Parts: sequence; structure tokens; C-alpha cells
Amino acid sequence: MNNWDEDIIQLSQRLNDKLKINHIDWHKLKGKKINRSAELISAALCQLIISENEKDTIKYLEESIKWLKGINVDKPCPSKRSSF
Repeated sequence: MNNWDEDIIQLSQRLNDKLKINHIDWHKLKGKKINRSAELISAALCQLIISENEKDTIKYLEESIKWLKGINVDKPCPSKRSSF
């Protein structure tokens, strides 16, 4: 049973929707540790509040810390240049 107010659940979902990297921005943002970390922290919050899943919450937070510390690194995709 979920103990959270419906407004809190909706707000956490909206925050997650705003922070997750969509397929359009993936190549631009996949290597940016702040974006990746924020996305994971938001996912952790949703796991905790909506699913009450402590195990996955911890996994997301640990992965976020790795991004912030620079342990996880992903280079941005090279930009497409038109060849003349």
C-alpha cells in the first residue's frame, strides 16, 4: 500500500519525465554526468515513492554517485558534419 499523497506521486512522475533523457537528446546528453546523475536520482525517487522498491532505489542512487564521481563515463556521439 502506498502511503504517499497523490500530489507527491504525480510530482515525482512529472519530475522524472522532465529529467529523463529522451531519444532526441540522447546523443547530446549521454556523456554529461550532471544530466545522467539527475536522471538516475529522479528514477530512484520514483522507485521509492511510487513502487516502494528499496533495492532498485539503492541501485539507482549508487549508479548516480558513480556518474558524479566520474567513475561512469560515456563520450558524446560525434556530431554529424556535412561533407562537401
